[in-house]
Amino acid sequence: MTAPTPSRRLLLVPEPEPAHAGPQVEVGCGPAATVVIGVSGDLDLATGPAVEVRVLAAVDLAAGGRVVLDLNAVRFLGLRGVTILRAAADRARAHGTAVVVVLDPAAPAARALRLVPSLGLTVVAVDTPVADAS
Repeated sequence: MTAPTPSRRLLLVPEPEPAHAGPQVEVGCGPAATVVIGVSGDLDLATGPAVEVRVLAAVDLAAGGRVVLDLNAVRFLGLRGVTILRAAADRARAHGTAVVVVLDPAAPAARALRLVPSLGLTVVAVDTPVADAS
């Protein structure tokens, strides 16, 4: 007779998160020719170029309508991120498009935007419905 072997348990270990995960940009369509852009993560010198391409493409998609930028999930908004917002506002104006930023006043991005109020962006409270953000 052989002794029973101890059973082996398989442990599932999640993959470690990268040290500097890139930001996420999600683009969707809202009511009344509204393009909604949700950005999360850090917007800085390293991540800026990829975010800028997506944001400006979404602004082009909304030509003549409205763009709503949701920055509530942005953890860090550096100078490069502010530059992206300025470029988006300028491009939107060239297309006759309104740009609205939906942002909780306590969010990290809100603190950064208070330092540069002359971007030409309308900032509305986080609880404003997208359709009313104008």
